[in-house]
Amino acid sequence: MASRLPVTIIGGFLGAGKTSLLHNIITEHQGGYLAMLIENPGPLNIDAKAMRGLCGAMRRLQDTVLEIPNGGAEEQLTWLAHAMKEIAQAGRFERVLIEVAGTSSPAWLAEAFLAGGALAEWGELEQIICVVDALDYLRGADPKHGDAWHAFQDEQIAGATLVVLNKCDLLDEAGLGACEHALRREHPHSRIAQTAYGEVPADIWAKPAPGEAIAAVLKRRAQLPAPEMPPLSSAIYRVHRPFHPARFWEWFNAEHPGLLRVNGLLWLASRTLLVGGVSRTRWQNSCGAAGIWWAALPREEWPDDETSLKRMQETWREPYGDRRQELVLIGDPVWLAKSARAQLDACLLTDEEYAKPVQEWGKFPDPFPEWDVEG
Repeated sequence: MASRLPVTIIGGFLGAGKTSLLHNIITEHQGGYLAMLIENPGPLNIDAKAMRGLCGAMRRLQDTVLEIPNGGAEEQLTWLAHAMKEIAQAGRFERVLIEVAGTSSPAWLAEAFLAGGALAEWGELEQIICVVDALDYLRGADPKHGDAWHAFQDEQIAGATLVVLNKCDLLDEAGLGACEHALRREHPHSRIAQTAYGEVPADIWAKPAPGEAIAAVLKRRAQLPAPEMPPLSSAIYRVHRPFHPARFWEWFNAEHPGLLRVNGLLWLASRTLLVGGVSRTRWQNSCGAAGIWWAALPREEWPDDETSLKRMQETWREPYGDRRQELVLIGDPVWLAKSARAQLDACLLTDEEYAKPVQEWGKFPDPFPEWDVEG
């Protein structure tokens, strides 16, 4: 029988920094091969794509990144049991990292690793991590901003053995103190690690939590009343035409009450070389370079493995190759259905603008800060 592999579950609300934590874990990992199982709420698993890209860039070609399919809990557990069995029987992996979606609680999956659970035969749960956006939690703790999503975050936190308080750099000293006070008021038993960019040392995140600690947090979480969840949906916006930088800047920085999360790839007409990486949460926006479009590189610099080439071909459209908008939006179903696409379409180059020579696109007003391709 294959040995049970150590398992770390990573959860947290939308945009809290789960993928940043995973990125840091992979970048700093000095041990054996890792298996990552990643859930993402929506039709496109952006986080899994990012982790595959990182493993490829670091030449960690024996690591495995799998996408947990969307579906009900029973369907997902069946898939996870099959995946865990294959990973354990492969005999080459050191650890399994599971990222659950921001709209899920990590505790529901943790219970499947307890004695008699559907996943207990193949994995030994060592840590349940909940990543918390410090700014978002502080705003949500204020009665003026508090909502059902804050109550849901408290439910996520209650089921964690380690709370990673992320994005602490967005708060001043007083704000950070107020955030930690609010967090400890609601969760006095929580073990908290503060960070800015998901940078948590291995001697903290990889240190196994005692079995009694896992049982205790799951018991506390089960005693909480189930939060009432507002309706939520997701949509993918994929278009092979660039955004006008000024119009997209205006949309990106405007208030959209029905929008909880945006992340993905961006093509600005004024920046035809660089892939834009875009992220928006309820209280923070960020946009920067996420690499160079394959179409902007000479053929000899393209990947030579069939899997990467196939992924490239799936998104390739002449005359501009893989350049595209590929955004995942999560929010109110009515707003997504009635407003999101129309608003984003209005940010694209018009037919007249699109017909101009590419050199002319660089003259469009561009209020975005300069992107550092190394950043």
